Order: sequence, then structure tokens, then C-alpha cells
Amino acid sequence: MNLSEKDFKVLDTLDSREITTQRELAKHAGISLGQVNYVLKSLLDKGLVKIGNFRKNPRKIGYVYNLTPKGLEAKSALAARFVMSRLREYHRLRDRLAERLDTIGTNGRFRIFFVGPSVVARLLDSIIREKKLNITLVGQCSDLNDLKDYDQEFFDVVILFDRVAGGQKRMEKAQGISPDKVVLLW
Repeated sequence: MNLSEKDFKVLDTLDSREITTQRELAKHAGISLGQVNYVLKSLLDKGLVKIGNFRKNPRKIGYVYNLTPKGLEAKSALAARFVMSRLREYHRLRDRLAERLDTIGTNGRFRIFFVGPSVVARLLDSIIREKKLNITLVGQCSDLNDLKDYDQEFFDVVILFDRVAGGQKRMEKAQGISPDKVVLLW
């Protein structure tokens, strides 16, 4: 049975809370109402979800979407598949970053300063330590403008997380950092 990430989001949402409308399901699953309608019909046809009755108001009949035992099993299998896929992707990314950092280190640049998100800086630092690379992350800031607060003699190279329009030229102009001292992470 081929199930997608959207199928998983719907199954996971139904497993975690009582859902009575497709609009509510769309909101909690993080997908559009049209997609929820399509996915829900497919899951109903496959016997992974059932519609149950409940009374919200004595004068009205309400419906609630529930996972079947088969739906719970499918959700668990999908979760395992997605976790393994994300782990493989994470390790490929770590290896790619390790290669990039190693290349920077082999060019005689041992003290690096990172401009980008702190979560990425922590990842880079953990890769440096794990792979025992001959470089050191000496600092991090999230914006080019913050770089002026640091002494340029403190680092050999600045690694930019992403391409900022005119980033290297802006850096050279604003902070007086030479373009040959700036590299892109990617």
C-alpha cells in the first residue's frame, strides 16, 4: 500500500486528537482542505479511517473521524519509514558539510567564523568535533551587520550560510573583510 507524507499527517492527526470536521483536520495536519478531502477519501476507501457518530448537540448528529486498527498499523509503518528517510538525509548532509569544512581547513584556514542560524553553527561545531577536523569554530552571528562587533584577527575565514545579495562585497565594504576571506557554506 503506497501512502504519502500527507497520508501520514492525516493519520497522525487523527491518532492524536478527536477531529469532527475536515476543516479542523486540515488545520491540525497542516495541509489544505482540498488535500484533506482527497486524502481522507483515499484512507476511507483503504479501510484505514472510519467515520463514527457522536452527539454534540441533542438535535444534531455529528461525526468523528477515527483510525481503524489497520490505520494505526499503517501510521506506525509510515512513521518508521519517514524517520529512516530523514535520518539518511541528515547523515548525507552531515557528510557533505564535513567535506566542505575539511576543504576549508586544508586551505590553511583553521579558525572559522560562521554567519547564519545558531542551530546550523551548533551542527557545524558537532561535525568538526566528531570528524576531528583541523579547524575550530571561533564564533557565530546571525547577520552580516553583527560581524563588525568581532575583531578580524580572531578568525581566518568567514563562512556565510546563504548567499546574501552582494554578501561578499557588502562584507568587504561594511566590515573591511577581504573577499578571499569569505566562503559560502553551500
